[in-house]
Amino acid sequence: MNNIITLGRRALIDRLTTIMPAAGYFTAAGANVRGGWFNEVLHEKGVAFPLIVVQKAKGLPPQPGPHAMKVFSGFNVVGAVNVDLDNYEDAAEEMEHDLLRCLMPQLANLPDWLPRGISGITVGAPESFPPAEGVRAASVLIPVHLHTIIQEPRNGR
Repeated sequence: MNNIITLGRRALIDRLTTIMPAAGYFTAAGANVRGGWFNEVLHEKGVAFPLIVVQKAKGLPPQPGPHAMKVFSGFNVVGAVNVDLDNYEDAAEEMEHDLLRCLMPQLANLPDWLPRGISGITVGAPESFPPAEGVRAASVLIPVHLHTIIQEPRNGR
């Protein structure tokens, strides 16, 4: 039995690995996508940039249904670029554009990269952070919720 929440998180990480210039993106951040806590990853020895971290975040309230529940699994997708304080805006905006384009919901269609059982994605407002506290990385955080259907098991399964 596969956990649909785990499958959704893994699909989100896999989707972000497509962010490469050959696919029409500005950055090659897809070569460095990680799970975990952004602050921990950022301070690891030898961390490379550009960097994308998928961090678990607060979900939205579940919606009950017949023999099922729709949960909105929350994640913060954080992209970081290594730049100085004087010239970070362009690089941070390229990362923001790439993340938004990659995660863009498809109207009237389910995104083909989501596993069966996840009926959609909600992308929240991006928030940008300049380099600070001795870290030469500018970052952008985008909240994401995967619309995940959890069903009651049938016949004791």
